[in-house]
Amino acid sequence: TNNLTTTFTADNDTNWNAVNLEFGQHVDFGEKKDVRLHAGVQYARVALENKKVINGTGTITVATGTATLDGTATVEHKPTFNGFGPRVGADMGYAWGNGLSVYGNGAFALLAGSSKDSATMLDGYTMSASKATVVPELEAKLGMKYDYAVAQGDLSLDVGWMWVNYFNASIVAQGSGPGPVANLGDTGDFALQGLYFGLKWIGNVA
Repeated sequence: TNNLTTTFTADNDTNWNAVNLEFGQHVDFGEKKDVRLHAGVQYARVALENKKVINGTGTITVATGTATLDGTATVEHKPTFNGFGPRVGADMGYAWGNGLSVYGNGAFALLAGSSKDSATMLDGYTMSASKATVVPELEAKLGMKYDYAVAQGDLSLDVGWMWVNYFNASIVAQGSGPGPVANLGDTGDFALQGLYFGLKWIGNVA
C-alpha cells in the first residue's frame, strides 16, 4: 500500500545499433518489376535507460519491499540486449518510369545472445537479471525512390515508412523479496517505426 505525496519526472534513452553482412541476387521480372533476394548475418545491440526521479514524502511498496521516501529518489533500469545470427530477406520494386519507383522490403533474423538489466530502486536497493536468449527480428519498409544519373554515377533519393520489431529482446529485473537480491525478470519487445529518408550515390568505375 502506497502513502505518498509526490511529483516525478521520467527520462527514456534508447540506443539501437545493427550491422548486416549479406549477399544478394537481383532478378528481373519484365521491364518494370524486380526482386533482390539476400541472405547473411546480423549483429544487433539494443540499450535502454529508463529513469524516474521522484520527489515527495511517504512510503511506497516496491519490488524489494517497503521503502520510505523523504526528499528525492531515483528509480532506474538499464536493460541491454546483444545478439548475432542469420538474416534473410527480399527487396521488391516496381518502376514507374523516368527514374521513379516504389518498393517494399522485408527481412527476418534469428539472433542468439543475452539480455541483461541492472536496476537501482528506492532507498538504494539494487537488482540485476540476465539470461541467454534467442530473439526473432522482423523488419519491413515501404517507400518511393527516385534515381538520377549524374556524370560520375547514379544518385538515389528515397523516402518511406520503416517498421522493426525484436521479440522478447529486453528483460526488466524484479525483486523476489526484501533486500538487494533479484534474479527474476519480465521480458518485452523492442519495436520502432516511423518515417525515414535516404540518399545513396553509386559511382562508375572507369
